[in-house]
Amino acid sequence: MSHQDDIIRGYSPEITKRLFTYLKPYKTATAITIITLAASTLAELAAPIVLQRTLDNHVLRREYRLEAGAADELMPEKEDADRLREAGERIAGSLFVPADALKGMSIEERNRARLQGLLDEEEWYVFPAGHPPGDEAAARNPRVFVSSGRMHALRITDLRELSPEQRRAVRHTDLLGLKRRSGQYGLLLAAILVFSFLQVYAASWIEQKVMADMRGGLLAHVMRQSLRYLGGTPVGRLVSRIANDVGTISEFFTNVTISFLKDAAMMAGVIAALFVLDYHLAWISLITMLPTFALILVFRSRMRDAFRRVRARLSALNAFLSERISGMSTVQLFDSEVRSAGEFSEKGRDLLGAEMREMRIMAVFRPLIDLISSSAAALVIWYSAGLHQSGRLSLGVLIAFVQLIQKFFQPVTDIAEKFNILQSAMAGGERIFAMMDEEDQISDEAGESTERASGAGEIRFENVHFSYVPGEPVLRGLNFRIEAGHTAAVVGATGAGKTTIANLITRLWDPDEGRILLDGRDIRRRPLADLRHSIIPVQQDVFLFSGTIAENIDLGRGMDRAAIIEAAKLARADPFISRLPESYDTPVTEGAGNLSAGERQLIAFARIIAHNPRLIILDEATANVDTETEALLQEGLETLLRERTAVVIAHRLSTIRRADHILVLGRGRLIEQGSHDELLAAGGVYSNLHQIQFAENHVPGITYSD
Repeated sequence: MSHQDDIIRGYSPEITKRLFTYLKPYKTATAITIITLAASTLAELAAPIVLQRTLDNHVLRREYRLEAGAADELMPEKEDADRLREAGERIAGSLFVPADALKGMSIEERNRARLQGLLDEEEWYVFPAGHPPGDEAAARNPRVFVSSGRMHALRITDLRELSPEQRRAVRHTDLLGLKRRSGQYGLLLAAILVFSFLQVYAASWIEQKVMADMRGGLLAHVMRQSLRYLGGTPVGRLVSRIANDVGTISEFFTNVTISFLKDAAMMAGVIAALFVLDYHLAWISLITMLPTFALILVFRSRMRDAFRRVRARLSALNAFLSERISGMSTVQLFDSEVRSAGEFSEKGRDLLGAEMREMRIMAVFRPLIDLISSSAAALVIWYSAGLHQSGRLSLGVLIAFVQLIQKFFQPVTDIAEKFNILQSAMAGGERIFAMMDEEDQISDEAGESTERASGAGEIRFENVHFSYVPGEPVLRGLNFRIEAGHTAAVVGATGAGKTTIANLITRLWDPDEGRILLDGRDIRRRPLADLRHSIIPVQQDVFLFSGTIAENIDLGRGMDRAAIIEAAKLARADPFISRLPESYDTPVTEGAGNLSAGERQLIAFARIIAHNPRLIILDEATANVDTETEALLQEGLETLLRERTAVVIAHRLSTIRRADHILVLGRGRLIEQGSHDELLAAGGVYSNLHQIQFAENHVPGITYSD
């Protein structure tokens, strides 16, 4: 496993901090998300309270009758007695108090008060006078009702004996209150719906924006890296970072961060509401949560390691799969299908083992969380029922308490469900930021300079040393000059450093020592964008993107069709393009499999002509072109290369014989230079290469023309 697949053991808050930096451009949307989340949470918390008030004040409302002076007997403290009198209504010499005014009394204290005649054993219903139907019902039943100037009272048992019309008249105020509370409850439900929609929409919008920013940043980072980094990093690993790991982080913002914020707000709000309703039950609820938090702490490290191991195994599997699919032709040609399938199965077993370990941990963790949560909720409900039986808790408070308890424990279950997403996002964040922190790129000291280079394209190498691997030099103190507007050919044996020269001129690599000058200025002091606008190479293996042929020639410059066709004509590509079914709109399949190697080269030449660079590098560009096609290319190139600098790298000497200047390399050093005729006359290395190649290509009976 490479260093990029290492599993980081310790949790670092830096990961979360760096993830939240992606929210800075979206502060308004983040604020909307938080505000709507708070509003929906408050509405959810208010709903049980409204239900409790509805039940206790309008559906199940009842009062207790106290004899005169009973308040002082029942409440020894003067302040408590005063509060009791203020809470009640005096009717016909008795004090009628609401049920919750006596909730502080135990069952024994209530029974003692009843025996002493201080507290009526029956429950009463009190309603205001002034409503004609209610007043009329009281006037018709003077034996049942107890009345004063502004209030009426009757026993609950007598209330049940009234006719339906009389009950509605007596409970007129409760019916109005019930309608009002129903409207409030409906508004709360509507608020929950609206605010939840806005919160989900804003959070999803932020998620998509952050995911796009992160993927764009990762791709930009990868594209800035040097060939050393790109060549040493499997494509599958890079794809896994940009696609899979970013996907897990997107869930961090919606399914984790927002959920955790909502859960925290809900739990804090429930606790506050519980303390308002009954502080004894609130403390019991908090105590029952302790085992849950202890369990989370125990399983946290194990779950983190399991989730990260899954991500690492998945990345390794993706890298292997991408590599084998890309090189499937080689796998088939060398009969390696069985071995490749075996290696894939081994990596699949590693991934399966990691996923099974994750499943085993979750299979234990989740049921334990559910068991503890359910047991705690049952304990609280049991205790609440006991308080209700003793008269210390109204039925409305009990029902509201049950709803709040459910809302209290739901976040715990939600945290358990989201914990794997959190750990997966943390693992993905570690891997993404580790890749972002790896800097192996060509420096761009000129940065964002808008300066465009001037000049005709003179190239000069001054004492250039370079090696791909330290200690294994490829170029050794190379010195040469290519005049502006001239065509220079570079020849030599395989490994002499020909392609390396092209890579250094385009700054795919930088020299270890020495410098390269373009029109007298070190190319490291030029903006990379300007340099690569001025210098365009064509390599032996031409890469064409998915899209049409016209799009592959244009490459996003926005050229009109006439300019594209003109470039193709100069490159001698127009004849074969015109013969295609859709001409310039013919789609290029993946890997340009619907085009021959020679046709791909012709399109590459048309691309160069369309982009009109000052300096052209042809790196074995005619190796895949037949003699007839090469003759066509030579005609187009004569016009293209006029007044432009060109560097031609080729093994086929027939393609470079017309160069103005020829550089002969040997083991990274310049051993000969001059024109074709001068080097042949010198009888040196170039002459020997020419004779050897001519002899190897000669077949008896066939006449060759150089």
